[in-house]
Amino acid sequence: MAEPFLIVGHRGSPKRIPENTIASFDEAIRAGADGFETDLRRLADGTAVLFHDDDLVEEEIESLTLAQCVERGLALTRVSDLARYAGRTKMILEVKRAGWEETLLEHVSAWPDTVIASFDHSVLMTMRKLGATMPLGMITYGFIVDVAEYAQKVGAAWAFPNYHYVDAEMVASLHARGIKVVPWSTNRRREWDRLRDVGCDGIITDLPAEAVAWRDG
Repeated sequence: MAEPFLIVGHRGSPKRIPENTIASFDEAIRAGADGFETDLRRLADGTAVLFHDDDLVEEEIESLTLAQCVERGLALTRVSDLARYAGRTKMILEVKRAGWEETLLEHVSAWPDTVIASFDHSVLMTMRKLGATMPLGMITYGFIVDVAEYAQKVGAAWAFPNYHYVDAEMVASLHARGIKVVPWSTNRRREWDRLRDVGCDGIITDLPAEAVAWRDG
C-alpha cells in the first residue's frame, strides 16, 4: 500500500492560531495534519526557542536572553516544550542558524518521527559528524544542479524545496536515492494537485485543515 500524502502544518496552523505556539500545533493536529514544521533558534542565554524572524523590532533575536524577550512582550515556546509531541506526530524542526548542533542533539535526539532541517546545509553535515541518527532534511529555494547527488552528499533523507521549483524530474531523481520530497509553503488547491501529480510525498502549508479536507475528499 502506498504511503499517505503528508499534510504538514507550516509553523502549526498560522491562519487560525499564532504561529510557532503549542496552541497552533494542537490546532494542526486536531484538523488531521500528519505533523507540523517549526523554527528553532538559540538565545543569548542558551535557551532554545521557537521563533522565525532574525529580529525582534530592531534587535537581533539571538542577541537577547529569554528574560529580555519577555520584557519586550514576546512569549516564546521553548524547544523542550515540544517533547509532548514526540511519538505522537511528525515534527520538522528547522534550525535557523548553525553553531549549536550539539546542544540541539541533547534536546531532540531521542524524539521519534522528528526531522532536523535547515537552509544552512552545514548544519546537516555537522549533525552527521556528531553521530545524529535521526533523519535530516535540506531546505532549498531555487534550482540546484544535480540536486539528488547534492542531497545525498549533505546527508539529507528529506528534501524541502520551495514549491515553485518542483517538477517531476526533480522528484524522480530524489526518489531514486530514497529521499522524500515535501515542498513548502503552498496554500492553493491547484498547486496541491500539481505537486501530488508530480510525485511529491506531501506538502507544508499554512492551511492544514483545508489541505486535509482536500486530500481526504
